[in-house]
Amino acid sequence: MNNSALKLFHELMKKGWIDRNDNSLMWNLVEDTEARDELDQMGIELGFEIIQAQDRIYMVPTQDNDLFLKNNVDYRADIKATNEVRSRDLYLMNYLAIYILYIFFKGEGVDALTRDFITKEELIKEFTKHCQDVTRDDIDKDDKTDDYSENFHMLAEDWLSKKEGEITSKRIDDRYGVVNKILLKFKADELFLEDEGGRIRPTKKAKDLMPYVLRKDRVQTINSWIEEENHASDK
Repeated sequence: MNNSALKLFHELMKKGWIDRNDNSLMWNLVEDTEARDELDQMGIELGFEIIQAQDRIYMVPTQDNDLFLKNNVDYRADIKATNEVRSRDLYLMNYLAIYILYIFFKGEGVDALTRDFITKEELIKEFTKHCQDVTRDDIDKDDKTDDYSENFHMLAEDWLSKKEGEITSKRIDDRYGVVNKILLKFKADELFLEDEGGRIRPTKKAKDLMPYVLRKDRVQTINSWIEEENHASDK
């Protein structure tokens, strides 16, 4: 096996990416065609893809990866979950995470990013409005033939049942608590950070990888999950 490919793999295993500006010697190996070809072949065997975004390459697990993808135990560790956090709470946080990604990355291709930041207060207000629309009584119940849509409906009701709480809350029964816990998860995955002014901003990693995540073959499905006019669609 190409020794340079092994060095690239080892470096990517440390934190998931290689940056040209941080490690110029390793970047020389990135530009080695033979090494990259072998790394791509390793990805086919081990279940990951190498994504290049300007001055970085990232190791991204595929859906059939059984080594790198996180499970619920990892998730609970990332958000510092106590016994009060149920599986249903994790599903709600996943729902909120998808919504956050959606409101930041509504665009396409290189213009995927559509906003620079959001405050926790604004996020709670927007997500609450979304959940109210999801649970409106005037929706034709006959349209809700898909279990996935019904699950979203139940999670929206769960969010609306929570009180707002204090801005620093970590309680799963508070809206601010849910937001703060998902921010812990985003911080662990290095996707979003909260700045000194309390604004939530996407990281360089998020901005680099979301155009890949939101390729045309995926964006339609993700949009149908979140857009209010499609909340009862039959996907």
